[in-house]
Amino acid sequence: GDAMWVNVLSMVLFGIAIGVLICFLGGLMAVDIVPRKATGAALGIVGMASYCAAGIQDVASGWLIDANISVTADGARHYDFGPVAFFWIAASVISFILPLLNRKQNTEA
Repeated sequence: GDAMWVNVLSMVLFGIAIGVLICFLGGLMAVDIVPRKATGAALGIVGMASYCAAGIQDVASGWLIDANISVTADGARHYDFGPVAFFWIAASVISFILPLLNRKQNTEA
C-alpha cells in the first residue's frame, strides 16, 4: 500500500517468519542429528554453510537476472525473472529433499 506503516509492518512480520524458520532449520535440526557433545560444532558448521550458501545465491541470482535483460527500442529494460525463479524453486526443493535422505529410520516394530 501507499502507507509507510503497512510496508514496515509487512517487513517486520516477514523478518520474524524467516527468522523462526532459519532458527528451526539451522539450529534445532543440526542439534538433533548429532551427539550432545558435538552440538556447538554442528551449529557452527550449519551457520558457516548458511552464510556461504547465501553469498553464492546472491551472486548466482545476480548473474541469472543480468543475463536475461532485454532492451526495447525505446531503451527500456525488461528483466526476465523466469530463470532465477526456477533457480530459487530448485534450491528450495533440494533443501527439502536433502534432510529427508539423512533422516533417522524408525527401528521399532
